[in-house]
This record gives sequence, structure tokens and C-alpha cells, in this order.
Amino acid sequence: MQQNLIQIRSLDQNNSVNYIGIIFLPNNPFSISGQPFYLKKLCSMSILERNISILNKNGIMNIFIFSNNLEDLNKVPNLIPNLDKNKFLMIKKINSLHFIKKYLNQGKTSNSVLNYGIILDGGVLIDNRIVSSLLNFKEEIIYTNGIKIQTNYNDKNRSKVLAGKITLLNILQYKINSFNDLFNSLSLNKTIYHSSDEIDTYRPDMRRDLSLYFHSFRTYKDFKSARNILIKRTQKGTLDLIAWYFNRPLENIFVKLLANTKVTANHITILVNIIAYITLIFFLTQNWWIGLILLIFINIFDGVDGKLARLKNKESKVGHIEHSFDTLFEQTIYVGVGLGAYFIIGQFYVIIILIIMLLADSFNRHCSMQYKEVMNITLADSSRFDQLFRRFDGRRNIYTLHILIFGILGHFEYAIFSFCIHAIITSIIYSIQAIRHMIQADNLKFKRNI
Repeated sequence: MQQNLIQIRSLDQNNSVNYIGIIFLPNNPFSISGQPFYLKKLCSMSILERNISILNKNGIMNIFIFSNNLEDLNKVPNLIPNLDKNKFLMIKKINSLHFIKKYLNQGKTSNSVLNYGIILDGGVLIDNRIVSSLLNFKEEIIYTNGIKIQTNYNDKNRSKVLAGKITLLNILQYKINSFNDLFNSLSLNKTIYHSSDEIDTYRPDMRRDLSLYFHSFRTYKDFKSARNILIKRTQKGTLDLIAWYFNRPLENIFVKLLANTKVTANHITILVNIIAYITLIFFLTQNWWIGLILLIFINIFDGVDGKLARLKNKESKVGHIEHSFDTLFEQTIYVGVGLGAYFIIGQFYVIIILIIMLLADSFNRHCSMQYKEVMNITLADSSRFDQLFRRFDGRRNIYTLHILIFGILGHFEYAIFSFCIHAIITSIIYSIQAIRHMIQADNLKFKRNI
């Protein structure tokens, strides 16, 4: 693990600093169907829209789209589709940086405010974490590509500038026509250059280390490779064996099919929840094979909604509540399996087994959730043992396998017993591992304070 990595943190809203986004459209862009390539849809959003969205997600509310070619600039629609204009204070097209100076002089910002420009190349796809990390520094900073960044074109003759945070006063004193012109014009005495390799690439929300990416476009074929990269990057890590080897390939097929449609993650989430409660009815009425087929469908499409949200850059805070609804319908399905078994066996102890299973399952979920909240890393990524156990722990995919095995044996009703055993084992291991890692973290903190 690299030392002194720059951690991505949320934007610190400081009244003494004002950030303005400037997106430089590329000169002489190649065209697709008469439009500059950066306006072509890539998984429902154009390259330009994605760059605007990245700036906005980092709290930048004033965005200028720059090109000295008025013909190209006029092709950019005034109302950019797929973006909620209410989230932006201003998106303005300009063909001279002089308009930014006008904006500053019109009293839009206080004279005591230090104005920085977050500079992006409008013709590339850039990792959001590169932009986020720029805001961690108080001074000017420029990121260049490191050896670990994932990119489709490498210029070995010089360091490639990815993005920069520059004092606007330093920008406005030059006549600049392009993204490269800007950085070639800057004085190197005060501007600090950093390699993208300094940025921490572990993402707790994705449960894996995810390399940074920077994707350029020179031919139409680059769109196909960009789509494949974006889809692959939607995959979370540390999955169980069924999710990795069975669900994942099918999820990616459906994500590709839906990438350029109007279908959203919310549509998929609603569909999955509806089918989940229908599945409950089939288990209650002992239509086990139909219930099992629907459960497999749920397992696959429950991964599609999150991937689709990440792919279309439509992630939101409210989207995280989907996990709570997942828990609700999962527990409902387990109740259906348990009650279906009770109606066959006819003994009250089946209800007791069901209750114990639900309690154990809820407990291990809460252990995992609390651990991630406190440690800022998932329990499954905390050690090699945890990673291996995550492949077999008690989850919906594994419980689906239980149902299938007992169905092949002709006794679906016994699945609830193996559910219970698996949930108890998972709870014991999760709690022991969480306590062990937390004690180690406390001891390390104590030693540092001595």
C-alpha cells in the first residue's frame, strides 16, 4: 500500500473560497452524425454532460463551457439534456475567458473571495476522484497521469495533464485557446504538480480498490471501449461465489442492453420489489420451483439497478435507501420459505427455527453495517480470511442455492433449517471478526497517542 495517499473527502464549504468550473472543448473535434464527438450519447449521457455532472457533484455551481470556435460552441444545446438544471446556478457557453473576468467584476463574488477555476478537458472521460481530490488542497494544483491510471492512450513523450485547480487571476492574464494552451502558459514557479498515483483508490462503497481512469477519444471505436470500461467499473467487489460467477456476467449483459435506453435504476428497483413479494406468494403456496426461478431473477436484477445508476451517473443519496428495501423483501422471502415449510411439516418448532434465522440474519447485517460506518472499510475487505469467508457467508444468493439443493432432493421444506444454521455461523464469525479488527484499531490508536 502506498504511503501518504491523498484521501478523497467531501467538499469543505468555505466562504473564503469560490470554485468555478471551466470545461475546454477540444479544438477540431471529429464528428459523428454531424455533431462533435463529445455530444454523442455514451450510456445515456454525453461526455460533456458527464464532465458537467462531475463538477456539480463536487459542489461547483458556476460552470463555463469554453471554445474559441463559435460553430462548435453553437452546437452545444442551451438546455443540456439529462441534467437537472435546478442543481446549477449557472451553465454558460463562452468563446473568450474575458467573459469570466466580466462575471467576477459584476459582483457575483465578493472581492475578499479567492476564486479558483477547476479546469477540465471536455473531450475526455475523467475519474470523479481526480476532481474531488483537487479540492483538498489550499493552493494551485495540477494532476498528471501516473503509471497506475487506466487510460487508452499514453503519451510517453510528456506527462499528461489530467485536470487542475488554478487561481483565476493566473488564467485571465493569458490568451488561451485550448486546454493544453492553458497549462503550457502557466508559470511553473508557483503551481504544484502531483501524480494521480497519490490518490487513494480504495472505494468503501464499491468494496474494492478501483484504479483511476482517464479515457480519450480519437476514433469512433473509442466509444465502444469506453462503454466497456464504464460497465466494468460498476462492479462491486468481495462477492459470494454465485454472485461473481453466475449473476455478474448476466447482470452485465442486461446493463449493456439498458445502457442507452430510458430505463433507470429506479425502474429496475421497483420491478425487483414487486417480483419479490410475488415470490413470497409462491413459496407460501408451496409452488417452490416457480418461486425459485423468480428468486434467481431477483438476484440477477438486484445487481442491475445499482450498476445502471453508476453507469448513467445517476447515483444519489436517496438511492442508498434501496438497501433497506432489499432487506425488507429478503426477510419477507425468508418468511415465505419458512411458512411454506411449516405448512408442510406442521410442527411449531419450524416457526422457532424461522425466528432464529431472521434474528441471526438481521444481526450479521447490522454488524457489517456498523463496522463499515466506524472503520470506513467493509468487513469483507479487512483481512484475507474475511474476503474468503464473504464467498460463502449467509446471503440471499447462497440461500437460493440451499433451496435448489433441497429441491433436487425433493424436500424444499428443509431449506429453512440450513438457512438457520448458515445464518448463525455467519453471525458468529462476523461478530468475532468485527470485534477483533476494532480492538486492533483501538490499540493502534492508543499506541500513537502515547
